[in-house]
Amino acid sequence: MAMYTSFAQHANEHNLVLVAPEGVKNSWNARDCCGYALDNQLDDIGFLSNVQSALSNEFTFVKPQFTYATGWSNGGFMVMHASELFRGIAPISGYISGIGSELKRGGITGDKALFIHHGMDDPFVRPTGCCNDPDLPKCCCNIAADTCTDVMDVAINWAVEVNGCKNDETLLAETSYANTDEGIFCLTSSSNCHANTTICTYEHSGHFNRPSFDKAFPMANEVMNFFARDACEVNDGSWDSVDKMCSCKAKFSGPLCFDTVAAKNEGSRRTPTISRVFVTIIGVITSVLLTYAIIQKLRGKNRRIVKYAKVPYTDIELT
Repeated sequence: MAMYTSFAQHANEHNLVLVAPEGVKNSWNARDCCGYALDNQLDDIGFLSNVQSALSNEFTFVKPQFTYATGWSNGGFMVMHASELFRGIAPISGYISGIGSELKRGGITGDKALFIHHGMDDPFVRPTGCCNDPDLPKCCCNIAADTCTDVMDVAINWAVEVNGCKNDETLLAETSYANTDEGIFCLTSSSNCHANTTICTYEHSGHFNRPSFDKAFPMANEVMNFFARDACEVNDGSWDSVDKMCSCKAKFSGPLCFDTVAAKNEGSRRTPTISRVFVTIIGVITSVLLTYAIIQKLRGKNRRIVKYAKVPYTDIELT
């Protein structure tokens, strides 16, 4: 868990709850990557789906339809490959070069926010893509798709094919963040898209593995903020990134506007409190995957809040 200390810290600040499943032998079967899970064709999409089901069955406040995911390295590949399970994703240092098979499978539908991060000097997962092209530099771990697609084209394709953006000069033309000293630049899709598509590139960050992912990746707060904003806007709330608070319309309340105001209070506003709505994070602490699901706190004497729980792979049977 130490590898994700900053994620846990910012999760708390955004009213997020952390849950952490683990892949078999530190690996996930994400079509082109990687390790034991890929070699043995493990059904990791099924596993993650069953994690969601297990949590929603045990905790009636879990809302699987509002699940978000972020993953690093092998986990970046995994959250894109399993994107059918999530409302939005944030892959880091790992991505599916082409989304064709996921589209054909029905795994990707419209209105799916994407917040992708990649080092332009990443020696393990090349920003030009990982494929069998002998004229392009190789990636690590035998990652090789049939064709190479660079990370910017992946973001453009996602914006157009998934989020319905118009493919013109305004596509990913808005600079939403820039730090020239650190070599970090983020481009965001225009507001006429169905969902947000943002890509952040890093000139000097490599694979975010030195000295460790937790210390090397600088945008944990922004990832949490990205998901919290999307959740806030489900019921037309207005997100304040500074105060990390969602302002609700009259009939909704709670930090992310997921509570419905009682009929007798219609037309009035309730002050949002942390006890009303939470976001859960299903995180892979084996340096590959974090995922998120919005949950609503139980009322009455049986109410519970899950702050953190490890969910070993073997605890949930695939069906």
